[in-house]
Amino acid sequence: MNLKFGWSRRSFLSMLGAASGGLLAPAKLEGMSKKSMAKMPVDGNPICPITTGLGSTGDIYAELGVTPLVNIVGTVTVIGGSVMKPEVMELIRRGNQHFVLIDELEVAAGKFIAKLCKSPAGYTGLVTGGAAAAMVVGYAAMMTEGYEERIKLCPDVSTFPRNEVIIQKSHRYAFDHQIRQTGAKLVEVVTREEMIAAINPRTVAIHFTNILSDQGKVSGPETVEIARAHNIYTFNDASADVPPVSRLWEYPAVGFDMVTFSGGKDIQGPQASGILIGKEELINWSLLNMSPQEDRIGRCCKVGKETIFGLLKALEIFVNQDYDATLRMFDERAKVISDAVAKFGVTPLPRQFNPNALGNVTPSYSWQIDQKKINMTGHEIMLKLAETRPVGIGSMGAGAGGMRGRDLPAAASSTPAPGAPPANDTPRPRRGRPQRDTNTFGFAVWQLKDGEDQMIADRLVEILSQAPRA
Repeated sequence: MNLKFGWSRRSFLSMLGAASGGLLAPAKLEGMSKKSMAKMPVDGNPICPITTGLGSTGDIYAELGVTPLVNIVGTVTVIGGSVMKPEVMELIRRGNQHFVLIDELEVAAGKFIAKLCKSPAGYTGLVTGGAAAAMVVGYAAMMTEGYEERIKLCPDVSTFPRNEVIIQKSHRYAFDHQIRQTGAKLVEVVTREEMIAAINPRTVAIHFTNILSDQGKVSGPETVEIARAHNIYTFNDASADVPPVSRLWEYPAVGFDMVTFSGGKDIQGPQASGILIGKEELINWSLLNMSPQEDRIGRCCKVGKETIFGLLKALEIFVNQDYDATLRMFDERAKVISDAVAKFGVTPLPRQFNPNALGNVTPSYSWQIDQKKINMTGHEIMLKLAETRPVGIGSMGAGAGGMRGRDLPAAASSTPAPGAPPANDTPRPRRGRPQRDTNTFGFAVWQLKDGEDQMIADRLVEILSQAPRA
């Protein structure tokens, strides 16, 4: 199925490239004379045309034989998370101009993060290779406490004085694998009383899964209170829980020793980036457990200088945005679609939005099909959108909740392996999204780029024009 809107795959992608044409000019180095600039070598070239090899056709997706997508799914890793803003891409380019001591850059970036995110006194930040990587180096930090001999032993933590992590049973999830990856032993509890009783001399921390905070019997503040009373650490995984932006400072202010947020979701930084905010000593130990240091569990959690600069710019834009204006932009995008499909008897449903929800907080937009006019289900419309070419609109191959890879192969055993976590990692429904009937369809608009709302509207007009009449 092909679009017939007067553009080809190449012209469409070339148009997107032209939109960032302002990035082609070399950046001026502030505070330097022309004479000193002339003597200063710059490693790496400004963005330039590619005339040979990969990229020379202007369509890298076609060259590799893959289909680019318009993101109506959300900030899920399986389709690439989010799209970085031009300013972020420019900082990535500038970050590639010179070499720098990565540890020095990380420390400076941490101070920038702490100030921007209004972190409590004695807290700082760390740019990690994603929120999952933040968990690996964070828990390694708690158990190794900066001791080089322990750092080199991890994940063999059997001889460490403290290597047990308490977690509420309802907070078990796919990413507690990153805790277990460090060699830590998870101890499940249900009630506050069980949590306190589980604390022993080998307990190092209590883990809190923020997106599941309404599922447990022990709240975040209670978790911190219990941990402080017993001199153990707390870690809050809030990967997908901004916006609202205030959570960047509210959760550390609760007293969690470390809190992580994804850099590649709504913050729209590099996809392989995360933010770890915590007490300075713990953050220092975390850096000791990750790249660029060698012979440690976090060596694979490498973060490049370009990623650090890009993440800082994305975070700055995110913190300083006018979210009311952002919401109006979402509404305007949805209205473009609503206006286009109105003539087919397809009407918008009320916007669903709970700003205090957990996980990927964003307005939800959906539309009602008048079956007296159009004989097509919402699911069929979504399939048609996904089949759009040369650029797909959404992806029906992402699996439930966009988490492809969760389903076991048909030949795999259904018997859990010894020590495996409980089979409760089914993706949870998005908060605030109503369960749709067959006469409705809907999708996310928060990751659309300029012009993609009109592209969707035009494609829906084509689909509905060809739909069987009731």
